[in-house]
Amino acid sequence: MRLFISSLICLISMQSLNAKLPEAMFSPYQGKAAFERMYNNVKNAKKTVHMSIYSWSDAGITNAMEELLKANPEVELRVVLHRPLAAKEKTLAKVQKLEKLGAMFKRAKMNMHEKFILVDSHKLVNSSANMSGGAKSRYSEDFIFIDSEGEEDNVALLRDFQEEFAYIWNTSDDIVTAEELKKADTLKTNLEVKNLANNNLPMTFHSSSMNFNYKLVKQGSALSKKGRLLSMKKRKLEDGELPFAVSTALIKSIDNATTSIRLSLNHFNLYSVSLALIRAVERGVEIKLAVDNQEFKERIRDEGRKSIEMTPRFIRDWKKLEGNRDKEAPVRIKFYSLAPHHSSWMLNHHKYILIDIETEKPVLLAGSFNLSKNAEFNQFDNLVEYKGETYISLMTSYKENHDYLWNLNRDDKDLPDATLVSKFTDIQKGSYVRIHAASPNDAISLTWKEAVALKKKVGKVAPGIFRGLFQNKGCSYYDFKKKTYFGGRGCQ
Repeated sequence: MRLFISSLICLISMQSLNAKLPEAMFSPYQGKAAFERMYNNVKNAKKTVHMSIYSWSDAGITNAMEELLKANPEVELRVVLHRPLAAKEKTLAKVQKLEKLGAMFKRAKMNMHEKFILVDSHKLVNSSANMSGGAKSRYSEDFIFIDSEGEEDNVALLRDFQEEFAYIWNTSDDIVTAEELKKADTLKTNLEVKNLANNNLPMTFHSSSMNFNYKLVKQGSALSKKGRLLSMKKRKLEDGELPFAVSTALIKSIDNATTSIRLSLNHFNLYSVSLALIRAVERGVEIKLAVDNQEFKERIRDEGRKSIEMTPRFIRDWKKLEGNRDKEAPVRIKFYSLAPHHSSWMLNHHKYILIDIETEKPVLLAGSFNLSKNAEFNQFDNLVEYKGETYISLMTSYKENHDYLWNLNRDDKDLPDATLVSKFTDIQKGSYVRIHAASPNDAISLTWKEAVALKKKVGKVAPGIFRGLFQNKGCSYYDFKKKTYFGGRGCQ
């Protein structure tokens, strides 16, 4: 297989000497370099910067925007913020400072969950990562950098991102601050062209924005006064059903898989995708599902307030298949906590699916899209589908990343590092145990069976720990003699 991949890379390199193919980088081990690359793209902009932000605590990107505007005030810097983010005092202080320098900010109509930066319609980074320190050095994230130079397919994809930003921008509310230099403008959009994916392209753009129809708002209306050019309404198919534009494309790719599917996911909440994976297993396709610690739930609620995590449901359905009852399910957890809390996250924050890399028709889907109905209809999200041997170098880097997560802190016998596992069960100072891993280096890949066994062992070592853990998951320790939780930034 290595020889096959190496030969393909050499062949593609010879055929594409003048083209710049997409390149991937990954946090945490390349996070700082990836962020520096984003900063440099912004600082070196000549005409435009279009940016979508869900979470914003990283000072580096703020400094890059400020440096750009001071050096080149003619640049049009447009930023769309996640709606709740835009209401925070710290955010508004940064917005006000940057708008005084000429930046334009808007507040998204829906949750702004996309994470891309498009510079001069020429350089793109599309990512799973938010603008945060965690994304840089603690979480597992992926970044794809694309330069339009020398490659028409790149130009076509960047044009799709340009259009995506225009729809987001034109449906968003202007953020007006004191002494802003430029009033938020409008961008050109072609409402006569259906907002649907062009599946004939080798890099196909899929977005939740494709689940909506758009129309011009009336001039002078309340929406117009907010700075919106367009209104949006959920579109329906001929049978009256919602389109599920992104996950439908994803399921189609899964249903076409012939040899392997590798997934790395932060949230997995769509049963339709789980069923597609089960169909693939029944066809003999190898599945490897790497998930975040938050997906580890032992109980499945089928009635009432149903469970939203699909990983345990996928495992249950997989176990029902003939011959699988006593086998280990093809799922591994990036395990770092007995009860994940945002103050202790070391997330597997990826949202990618790699299909049939061993064949002549490999496929990669990567972007900001968590597998959920929320991602389809309540927020702006995307997945880009990379198809064919042209992108084998990109896909190989994703396979290596998946292998890294699959084997994270496991030994040559494919067993978890006993020292790291014991950090959850070791009794400290005679009466308490840790709830969360101390550092990202302590995160470990566990099978479902191993995670269940660890939880049982913790329960025996520290009786009572799980009775109030959910309400106290912001705490770092549990004292089983005093029956108390303590320590940590999120501890009440």
